[in-house]
Amino acid sequence: MNTVAPPRTSGNREESTPLKALWPSVRHFGGSLLRTYPWLAAVVVSVSGIAVVASLATDMSLPYKFLAVVALASSSFVWGFSVRSSRRRRFPPLSHLHRRQYAATWDSLTASREEAYSAAAGHKDEAEFRQSGAATVQNLLELAPVRPHDQVLEVGCGVARIGRELAPCCATWTGADISANMLTHAARRLEGLPNVRLVQLHDVELSELESGSFDVVYFTNMLIHLDEMDRWQYAQEAFRVLRPSGRIFMDIIDVESDAGWGMFAHDSVRYKHLERPPYMPRFSNASELTVYLQRAGFVGIQAHHRSPLVIVTGVKPSGE
Repeated sequence: MNTVAPPRTSGNREESTPLKALWPSVRHFGGSLLRTYPWLAAVVVSVSGIAVVASLATDMSLPYKFLAVVALASSSFVWGFSVRSSRRRRFPPLSHLHRRQYAATWDSLTASREEAYSAAAGHKDEAEFRQSGAATVQNLLELAPVRPHDQVLEVGCGVARIGRELAPCCATWTGADISANMLTHAARRLEGLPNVRLVQLHDVELSELESGSFDVVYFTNMLIHLDEMDRWQYAQEAFRVLRPSGRIFMDIIDVESDAGWGMFAHDSVRYKHLERPPYMPRFSNASELTVYLQRAGFVGIQAHHRSPLVIVTGVKPSGE
């Protein structure tokens, strides 16, 4: 059962001309190169410095001396800029992508295991990474609630940070994600678990999954990255794939809490003069998620405030 659906063309496609995409691609490649090899800029600066000293100490022509000085100045600027950028942002800006290009965005952020772990929880160590999901697992067991006989679906499962810990607590666990890279890393983490499967989504819907096939559907650390209309779309899709009396669990950073507002206010200052990346969190509150669940047809809707999160749960009517 431990399978991954074969990657296909990513959803949220956008056509663009080669000339329009050339500069962002070059910039993204350069940024990725410096993040992968942070010592590279320092080496280039050192070599350029040696070239300047050599040109001044020898009888080189003026153009060669000028080129050596320009190379030193340029490489020094790139080095300083890369150091400053790495301090200001953990991730590349991806300014060539718009917000709804979810697949392209998360594939760009998660080329390596370390990048995927950092994007999911800010931890690269496996032990810390596993521990980071403990509170969410406890919330799911308590509020969804997840039971041993349940068939459970996580939408936006990422690298199975939560799924790896939750799978032993239910009959089956299915992880769905739009990022092929995320699913590749998740498959490695889930090796040896007999009751799991992974499904790649290709749009903001769950068309790859059958109606009425799950007891619990949950969204955690995922809705903050979505456009509001896509949050609504997923609420409707969750209703469809749930069995009667099935439960839904959604969490998001609560802008009405002191901690959530602090995060929002910090980002408003941090990105005041910067282009806001497509993965930048969009905080919300209980009212928004409650409206989606009500409109989708859920009953027994409750908001649980677990700062900085608000968790909204609901039940699909037994007569559906």
